[in-house]
Amino acid sequence: MNKGARLFQFGVWLKLLRDNGMILYYAWRHPLTPNYLKGILAALVIYLLSPIDLLPDYLPLLGIVDDAALATGALLYLTRLLPAPVLAESRRQSEKWGRRMPYIIGILAIAAIGWIVLVIALFRKVFFE
Repeated sequence: MNKGARLFQFGVWLKLLRDNGMILYYAWRHPLTPNYLKGILAALVIYLLSPIDLLPDYLPLLGIVDDAALATGALLYLTRLLPAPVLAESRRQSEKWGRRMPYIIGILAIAAIGWIVLVIALFRKVFFE
């Protein structure tokens, strides 16, 4: 299967976004990353978090699709603009973080289950006793 066909598989697409997002996170912190790339990254984050959008988020489907399309295109494009040494170092740090991800998700799942059990126990104590 060629690379173009793989982009249409949802899981591959999400992994690609996660990987590029982590690479850009570490590139942001790298001292050799050009300032204009840091500025574009900051503008992207501000736009995605801002309540002001080209298509408002309350429009069914369209409001979210424009943010998703912009984020996807920007992540892929900005990763390609990184200088080679910054990209290599950021990719290495991202892969190291990615190896720890299953443990982090496991700890978060255990914490979430504990939190839910605690909330249910407090709810039962307050309202049923």
